[in-house]
Formats: sequence, structure tokens, C-alpha cells
Amino acid sequence: MTAFQSTPAFSSRRLGRFGVWSDPAFAVGLVVLWVALAFFFNRLPQIDKAVSSLFFAATNCATGDATRICGEFPAAYMNGYKLLRSAFMALPIVAALVVAAILSRDLVAGRRWHHERVRASAVALAALAVGPGLLVNAFLKEYIGRARPQSTSLFGGEQPFVAAAEWSDACQHNCSFVSGEAAAIAWLACLLPLCSRQVRRVLILPMGLIIVTAGMLRVAFGRHFLSDVVLGSLSTLVVFCLLAWACEYLARGSRVLAPR
Repeated sequence: MTAFQSTPAFSSRRLGRFGVWSDPAFAVGLVVLWVALAFFFNRLPQIDKAVSSLFFAATNCATGDATRICGEFPAAYMNGYKLLRSAFMALPIVAALVVAAILSRDLVAGRRWHHERVRASAVALAALAVGPGLLVNAFLKEYIGRARPQSTSLFGGEQPFVAAAEWSDACQHNCSFVSGEAAAIAWLACLLPLCSRQVRRVLILPMGLIIVTAGMLRVAFGRHFLSDVVLGSLSTLVVFCLLAWACEYLARGSRVLAPR
């Protein structure tokens, strides 16, 4: 059994190696889903408040001020959870190095853009750079301005609560919307087109559990709201689908124009 097969036998002929990931209808559906969820969380901010409050332990304020909320997110100080978070943070880095090594090996072997594994590897790496890198960390987290849960007055901080996908100046840098770690760990799903059908069947459940657990740890630590995690994860998948569709569209066009 090989983890990275070099033939497109498991994919449909129309969609190629990416399968449904390169279907424009699926990509549009994910974009619509992202917008719908952003609107949903924005209009129902009590969901974010309620979920984060499950992990918050209120305490008496040292100043004795009864009008202020004091406390902490205990999970953020538990060594086991901190170690698990570190392991999850390392996974995308290790996976990216493996994919880069596979791509380099294929290029050295003379395989180029028309080889499906080369395209799948290149698009996966591009999705990591564009999704978690540019869209999430360089744009959304820098300009939306949503304060992190632990920094809001709801949970002992000084900043006001801001609903999901709402422009604000409550936070000036490295803000809460959306979760960069959730976006990065969700990128692991973008590696599935590189795997054989058998390996995908084995990986999909543990991969899903890792993505969900890593995201919920960010909520439990008071570093992100639920909406930050959900929309951060989905952002990466949206970027990957759009890149996969563009890649296969260009590949089909170049094959048509190639001299016979």
C-alpha cells in the first residue's frame, strides 16, 4: 500500500486527481457556506459567548469590584493540553516538508505540470501559503480587529466583545478572527488528493478528529471563539478548492493547445 500513488485511477476522469475538490460547483458551494456561516455567527453572537463560557472559570476579583468579571480559562494552563497543542501545531509543518520533498523528487525525475501528482503537491503547498498564510494571518487577523475571548470584558479582559466577521478596532494586531491554527490544521485535508483511495479511507476519520480537537483547544484556551475556528478551517478549504479548480482548468486548456 502506498500513501502517495502516481496514477489517477481512483479519481473521476472529468475531475482528475483532485476529484470533487476541483469541481467549480463544489468550490462555489463552499464560498456560499462560508458567507452563510459568517452571517449566522454574526447575527447570533450568543453562540460564541455561550460556547466560550463553558471553558471559563470565574473567580472573585482581587480588587473586590463586583461590576467586573474576573477569571481564567483553566485549560490554557494544563500541561497535557499545551503539549497536545504543540503537537498539532507541528503537524502542518511536518506535512508540508513531506509534500515539498515529494514535489522535489518528482521534478528531479522529470515530471512536470501535466503529471497529476505534481499538480496536487503544488496546489497543496500553494493553498497553505495563500490560505493560512496570506488570507488568514496577513489579512483577516490583521484587519478585522476582533478581540480574543480572554481579552474581552466578558471573560476578564478590557476589550469589548465583537461579533464574528464584524470590522472593529478593538484589536490592533494578531486578532481573533479567524483562527490561524485552525486554518493550518484544516490544511491537512488538502493532502487527501495525494493519497490512494485506501489510505484516504484510513486517514479521513483520525484527520477529522485532529482538526476538530485542535480547533476546540483554541476555544478552550480562550484564544478564539467557535466562529473563529469554524470559519478559519473553512477558509483553507475554500482556497484549496479554488486553486484546485483553477489548476485543473489551466491543465485541461494547456493539453488542448499542446501540439499533436
